[in-house]
Amino acid sequence: MKFYELSHLPFKERFRIINNIKSIDADIYSDVRIVSEIFENTINWFRGPPITKVNDPNIRQKIESDNEELPSIFGTIYEIIEKSIIKDLPDYERQRIFDESKDFWRLQYPDFKLISDVINEFQTNEMLVEFRKSSPPESILNDALRVYKKCISYKEKFSAKIQKNLHFSHDTPVISYARARYCIDKDKVYSFLNQYQKWHGDLFPLWKIVRNEVCFFNKPSYDFFNWNFYLSNHASLKSKASNIQSLHDRVVDLLFKGKDLLNKLDAEISLEYNIASFEMSLYEREVEIAQIYDECDLPDEAYCYVYTLECDLFEFYVGIAANPQERFEQHIRGAYGDEWHLFKSKIIRKFPHEVRQKIIYEGTRRQCKFFEKDYIARHDPLGNMTLGGEG
Repeated sequence: MKFYELSHLPFKERFRIINNIKSIDADIYSDVRIVSEIFENTINWFRGPPITKVNDPNIRQKIESDNEELPSIFGTIYEIIEKSIIKDLPDYERQRIFDESKDFWRLQYPDFKLISDVINEFQTNEMLVEFRKSSPPESILNDALRVYKKCISYKEKFSAKIQKNLHFSHDTPVISYARARYCIDKDKVYSFLNQYQKWHGDLFPLWKIVRNEVCFFNKPSYDFFNWNFYLSNHASLKSKASNIQSLHDRVVDLLFKGKDLLNKLDAEISLEYNIASFEMSLYEREVEIAQIYDECDLPDEAYCYVYTLECDLFEFYVGIAANPQERFEQHIRGAYGDEWHLFKSKIIRKFPHEVRQKIIYEGTRRQCKFFEKDYIARHDPLGNMTLGGEG
């Protein structure tokens, strides 16, 4: 018999079943052995020194007899010893007993089944699993970062300090923002940050509550006995089921509101950028850089151009591009943005009006790579950091 089956029988019936199983099966189930040990320890406690005031050397006979009454304190002592023995079991045994008990409780108590179903949602639903790991969930935070980068000039370094503008802190009642260079109206940006932070301010307090509830449900060394309190008090169990269901509904509602909010803000920010922006955003610069790397993956038979960057004094860079004009504009933007530290960028900033692009060769990408490598070897432009030929 399983532990939860034995533990719900009257003491005398439980004792009789244990002894019958032991008498016919030398290799008894671990749960029977556990309950037998609890009984023996309880009996020994009642046979202890008279100082206990409940000394009863005949306690075993009273358990075996149908006519004898057990001391009123017997159940209390049994539960104390049971808790101690269960606590000292190996982790895997405690987990097994707890899991089997939960299966039994699901069948017996509708409110416990509701709790179990809600907790299972927190453990299996992709959005809720993500929320349990962090608040806000990583996917929502990434969407917020994407929208935020549309507000920021590509000339701004996206530091941890700037990124903190998206974070909500309970220790900071007045929300303030680290200064950043924006490519749209800063009031529009502040409106976005305020709405996002207010949403997260409502969500974040629920994060620890969810983690604690899931932990409470799954920690056998603690919850096995605490759940017994709820199971023996119908009103408390019903209240806990209602609270957990309410917590689930609030979290799910806020997560969907967060997604809807970001969709709305993304549309507003994108519209503002298209109408009023005066320079490229950090987001578009990152997209552009990704496209540059994608261009490096063009097949060798694609048609390309070899170009130089030069000013009145010298040429300082050689490159390959499928669209030379677009690549030239990217060099200019990069010189004032994330490529500011490169030598070619320093030349562009020093001679902004003199810098020009010159096409020196065209052909397949394979041919351009050979030409570029040979040209760099012969002219050694100061702005190239490799031997060329990489494409």
